[in-house]
Amino acid sequence: MEDKNLYKIYSAKKMIFLVWSVLVLSILIFSCDSDKVGAFEHPGLLQFGLSADTTGIQGNQEITKAVLPDLEPFLNTDLYQIEILQGEEETVVSSFEHYEDMPDQVELERGNYKIRASMGELKPAAFEAPRFEGVSDFIIKENMTTKLDVTCSLANARVTVAYTDSFKVVYPTYTLSIKTSHTTEPLEFVQDEVRPGWFQVDAGGEDLKGILTVKPDTGEVKQYSVNIPSVKPKDNVRLTFNSTPNTRPDQGLTVKITINDETEEKPVYIYIPDYMLPVDAALLESHGFAHEDPIVLGNKDKVTEANVKMYVPGTIENCKLSIWEDDGKPMEYDLAHLNDVDKGVLTGKGFNLPDIWHKKQVLLDFVPVIEKLPRIEAGKTEVKVYNYQLIVTDSLVNPHVSNPLTLSVKMIPDVAPKILLSDGFISSDIIRVTEGGIVYNDGVKNDPEFNATIQSSKELSACLLKITDATGTMREYDLTTGTSIDGVKYDLSASIPFVNFKEAISALTLDDDNVKRYEYELTARTEFEGTTYEDVKTFIVDLVPPKFEMSMNGDTEVNGDAFAKRAVLRATTKTGSADKLLFQLYEDGQWKDIAKDRMDGEVSIKDDVASAVVTGLKPETQYRVRAKYGNHVSGEVTFTTEKEVYLSEKMLDLEEWSYVDGPKATGLAALGGKGPFWKHWYPRNNKDEATEGWCTLNNITSQDNVYCAYESNSGTIQSTEASSGVYAAEIRTLGWGEGTTAAAPISTIKNITPGQLFLGKVSGLDYQYGYTFFSRPTAISFDYKYIPKGTHQFIAKIILKNNETLIGEKIFSGDAQSSYISKKLYIDYSFFLKATSISIIFISGDNTKEEVDTASISRSSEHVGNRLFIDNVSLIYE
Repeated sequence: MEDKNLYKIYSAKKMIFLVWSVLVLSILIFSCDSDKVGAFEHPGLLQFGLSADTTGIQGNQEITKAVLPDLEPFLNTDLYQIEILQGEEETVVSSFEHYEDMPDQVELERGNYKIRASMGELKPAAFEAPRFEGVSDFIIKENMTTKLDVTCSLANARVTVAYTDSFKVVYPTYTLSIKTSHTTEPLEFVQDEVRPGWFQVDAGGEDLKGILTVKPDTGEVKQYSVNIPSVKPKDNVRLTFNSTPNTRPDQGLTVKITINDETEEKPVYIYIPDYMLPVDAALLESHGFAHEDPIVLGNKDKVTEANVKMYVPGTIENCKLSIWEDDGKPMEYDLAHLNDVDKGVLTGKGFNLPDIWHKKQVLLDFVPVIEKLPRIEAGKTEVKVYNYQLIVTDSLVNPHVSNPLTLSVKMIPDVAPKILLSDGFISSDIIRVTEGGIVYNDGVKNDPEFNATIQSSKELSACLLKITDATGTMREYDLTTGTSIDGVKYDLSASIPFVNFKEAISALTLDDDNVKRYEYELTARTEFEGTTYEDVKTFIVDLVPPKFEMSMNGDTEVNGDAFAKRAVLRATTKTGSADKLLFQLYEDGQWKDIAKDRMDGEVSIKDDVASAVVTGLKPETQYRVRAKYGNHVSGEVTFTTEKEVYLSEKMLDLEEWSYVDGPKATGLAALGGKGPFWKHWYPRNNKDEATEGWCTLNNITSQDNVYCAYESNSGTIQSTEASSGVYAAEIRTLGWGEGTTAAAPISTIKNITPGQLFLGKVSGLDYQYGYTFFSRPTAISFDYKYIPKGTHQFIAKIILKNNETLIGEKIFSGDAQSSYISKKLYIDYSFFLKATSISIIFISGDNTKEEVDTASISRSSEHVGNRLFIDNVSLIYE
């Protein structure tokens, strides 16, 4: 009864607890609901799924229908960025750096939205820049879940370029540039560029405009237009240029344009006469000066170059020359239609007037004109500026008019400053600089100083530096205050003040393959008698990406750069500095820099080639490798490592030997013993030295075939003095030959021959080194001991050949060693070709006849010199 009462009390308490728990839980739920209402008055949920589709992106015939290698990373949707947008201005209301960070359900206020999933930056035109994107509109309804699946696909177009061998024969130098409506600068496919270019194009399709610049053997540069019609996002475009010489004036130049595999390939003849080329205007090209940037001359200064080259699409119809001083009124002349009076005036000014009318190209030299201009006399303080402006018009029906080109010449007194730029640079001329501060002029590599010196008879009152970076951000400095500027070195108190930009320009880098512009404007001022004089000079630097490529043998027939467990990587810079090159290997689904612990030694630099040996590879495995220069990468090369091949264990351990007895003595000669007194040894069990294997020179030392050991014997024999196992090879220098005697104390020795053990074959007295072998080991190891007669050395060689070409070898000379030691020889490879044969050779070393043992009177006696013991020969791959 008492237990029942206890049970009732416990049950009542339990019921009170349950009621209390439900009450607390209700309060908590109500509180949470209140919080939700505070965040969204009319909330709904988005349940979002994401996938990526590459199936519609066709490769070329080699890739077939597989995913293109450069698109493989885009199949991983976890890395896509997610943005939820609202309104016409597409305000971001929610975003996730990666899809994997996005929750299963996202709460949003009811309304209309757009979601965008993307990976890769959309650039107008660049290499290594695919962009995947998926966009979808959706509606959120109150207290409802909206399920939405989006598939991302390629958002830009892919273009690759190839050239046939016939094309390259006719046009050794070539470049293709392509632009779209979205680009400000065309993307250049320089010679033999193998990387795909990625282009932003309109969703409805647009034409890609290309200009092919070629230089045939004749040396005359020509340009041809290439139109790639109606390219849409996701299109894979392949251009193949070909030439069949002597079929047309353009030497049969054609291009095949393939847009996706479904499009029929059609040859497109793109020869266009010069006058039909698309141009913005006739061209005036200055040499020795820049437009409106004055040539500054002191009293004794000379000018070496100042000319203008005119190029027009048709021929020259008019060429207007305007001449004025300071702010005066210009005098105008038409150089294509001069009367005698005007000719006389211009000739008096120093002009050598060429025939211009209806010419396509004309050179107008201003050096004689400048030489005739008066200099500022000593003691004078005025400044004089002379201006010459040219505008040329062609003779086409719809004429082209050039942009104005103005040559200014500023004559200054000695109290005025003058800035001189190093390396022949012209102020305001654009200098194309590769990362590292390298400049190429007509293919010649230069490492300029980027130095500015200031000349003036007066102390500088101001020296201002204005630096404008690639983003347009401008920074200004007054160098007279001693301000420290990264990468800029200057000394205004030097006998010749200077400002040096080399370090700053050499440190510039690009994040992508787009050209970036930097400007360095230097102003120098002096004061004299209340007048301010100044000179302004500007370095304009276009930072261009380096041009480089992998130059190793990839998966070709010879494939000589790939060994079994290592490979020789090489990359060549066409522009840039080879010491900035690194290498990357594609492993575990991503590109990785090859660390130093994976390389045998350091990266080696020779001229414009960087090379390195990567180790730790697997035999018979295909690898992908590419070169890296700063933030830039080359096209990839594939290579396949060799098979790890070994000689048979029986051959290497020298355990199996065989022999035949030499002849027995007969007649009276047999009275001293039964014989035979020597054996012909074979370091193999089949005695067939006509087939490849271990061989000796025993055929030579036993050729006379007489029965005494001191006349005929084996130089290389089986030995029980082994490093391991039972047997080894004993290789001896031997005295031999019919007529050799064993009479002590003086013996007659006819011949003396060092013993040999080698891989090869023997036929009679002829022997041949080499064993058929199709791999290249890193090293050879063996155990040896050596007991020489005299101060001699034995020789060990390993030789690898490709047919008759020596590709690798190592030669070792060994000294006396009373007990076995191990030796490893690393092979030096000089030619990177496949191996077809291997030779391993051991030679006992030379002796003179006086250095061999003098045999006793016994017929079994031997004349023996150096003794070399070899065991446990093995090949090493590492």
